[in-house]
Amino acid sequence: MADIGHVALILSFIAAIYIVFASAIAATTGLRSFADSARNGILVIAVLYTLALVTLAYAFITKDFGIKVVAEHASEDLSGLYSFSAIYASKAGSVFFWGWLLTLFAALFALQKHGIYKRIMPWAVSIMAIILAFFIALVMLVSNIFEEYSGPPPNGVGMNPLLQNFGMIIHPPLQYIGFAAFTVVFAFVMGVLIARSMGTEWITAIRRWTLFAWCTLGIGNLIGMWWSYNELGWGGYWAWDPVENAGLMPWLLATAFLHSIALRRKRNYLHTWSFALAIATFIFILLSPFVTHGGIPSPLHGFYASSYVSYILAAILITLAGSVGLLCIRCGYFEKEDKPLSLISREGAFLIANIIFVVLVLVIIAGMIYPQLVEWLGASSVAVESSYYNWACGPIMLFIVFFMGFCTLLGWRKSSWNLVGRNLLYTLVPAAVAAIAILISGIGNWYSVAALVCGFPVFAIIMELTQGTASRHRARSENYLRAFIALIASNRPRYGGFVAHIGIILITLGIIGSSFYDIEVSAAMDIGNSVRAGEYNLTYDALTIEETDSKRSAIGTVSVRKGESVVAVMHPEYNYWFSAGDSFSESVVRTTPKEDVFVSLLWTSYDPEDKTALFRVLVNPLVVWMWIGGGFLLLGGLISFWPDLKRKPKPEVGGK
Repeated sequence: MADIGHVALILSFIAAIYIVFASAIAATTGLRSFADSARNGILVIAVLYTLALVTLAYAFITKDFGIKVVAEHASEDLSGLYSFSAIYASKAGSVFFWGWLLTLFAALFALQKHGIYKRIMPWAVSIMAIILAFFIALVMLVSNIFEEYSGPPPNGVGMNPLLQNFGMIIHPPLQYIGFAAFTVVFAFVMGVLIARSMGTEWITAIRRWTLFAWCTLGIGNLIGMWWSYNELGWGGYWAWDPVENAGLMPWLLATAFLHSIALRRKRNYLHTWSFALAIATFIFILLSPFVTHGGIPSPLHGFYASSYVSYILAAILITLAGSVGLLCIRCGYFEKEDKPLSLISREGAFLIANIIFVVLVLVIIAGMIYPQLVEWLGASSVAVESSYYNWACGPIMLFIVFFMGFCTLLGWRKSSWNLVGRNLLYTLVPAAVAAIAILISGIGNWYSVAALVCGFPVFAIIMELTQGTASRHRARSENYLRAFIALIASNRPRYGGFVAHIGIILITLGIIGSSFYDIEVSAAMDIGNSVRAGEYNLTYDALTIEETDSKRSAIGTVSVRKGESVVAVMHPEYNYWFSAGDSFSESVVRTTPKEDVFVSLLWTSYDPEDKTALFRVLVNPLVVWMWIGGGFLLLGGLISFWPDLKRKPKPEVGGK
């Protein structure tokens, strides 16, 4: 079976090299036969690569330990649910799975109708083929994903117990899907630059690809936070680990890119920003595997001793030099921008937002590379603590949320101070009153900050929606519900963006509540002992020892009381995994709209006679609103993504 997969990869690599040249020939000569051949080649690669993936998946399902990657990341007791996710649990497997998604998206992109972009498409296909060839080479030449194991362990080494979680099935694929989808965007943008097609029509071809990539990457980050929160036992969801940051930074840059192309399409502004942000986003997407594979050490997760690091770094440098050089050469072909009359305008607000996003990414990357820079210079090693990110990035993020309110209230070209002042009266003043009321009540200083920072953009969005709905009601005699739905449908990108903004606001609210008002208690207890955490009293009732083929489990029973009532009975676990030779906590969480009660069993001796156990109890306010915010983020993306069948793309306009 391994030979089938390996041969399929070899043929895929040969096809990718052919497509690079065939598509370039088609672009320079206009020969349709070469263009068709290149597109068909993309489809062939997708089929061959899928065959290779099916071969490897079958090896994992059947526990074929003669293949090294299967022996090292699967075992006889690994459930079928995690057999497929074990594919991307390894160094080579993660790149292999990512490459497969690239082939699928490249094929989907090639199958789309691009008649009006016939000058751009051959170059875009050629760029995609180069990227595909690189990924295939990594898993075929640098390290063979189908390498055989000369002396395989009889039962397999097994999968890391921390990865045997539902989050493993969802989080990495969403990240890779987002990365792969934006790779299509990057390839097309490079095609635009090479072909000198500098109008705005190309944005139509990649807007939904960008939305899809942005949405899946954002939800992927949130699922990763949820996974960390529920699985690792520490009660947190974000540690500013380099691998976490490597997933966040492309999403931030993609957010700025989305805003740029929206303004580029509507107001003929931010030409250079649009191209530069597309390049920067892809560079930081390549930075993600560089970090994950050990280019920047990750204390929490990541691969070590990976052979891919130097190759990925070379790809980053070549891509950066080539794409930036091309952008500089093509700057002279850009159309003249319709610059706003004042920064006090929606165009000005978009520009300021872009600058803020870029500054935020620079602050994050500075914290990541500083320890490495110090080490390279030969000085004593240093570590950048999470406090740096909290104090350096936290205020910037809060300002971005607050600034969303101003962006909503401003008009195009130039806004009068009278209009801005009147809008602020209806939006900022209520938020300020709520913040002052919370401050006086003594609930908490940071809750007053949340009321001001989150309340202002919420009131601004509500005002926009209310005014728009009322206007349609008056003009068309529609009832308010019908007018509201029609308003959303009339400009899906704008109002879908509003819904996504509400998601960001809810996520911010959850972060503020859980970061500044959490309560943590750790206690070693015997049966019958209790511990108090905030308004809750938790009693340790029992400890049960169970054993299966894969693990020995100590299962605690904890009664949670609020006042005189038992509100929950929770069963945290402390599991000893035989394959890993180590114990891991399995936390439980009781969630309400107000707060989470988080209970983790950190230690027990597994001795049936000794029931002593160490528990960690946390009360985390408002955490659930982060996950609800993710739902709004997804809904906003879907609204913006939904096609308007009444609109048709305009013919392509050539460059100079």
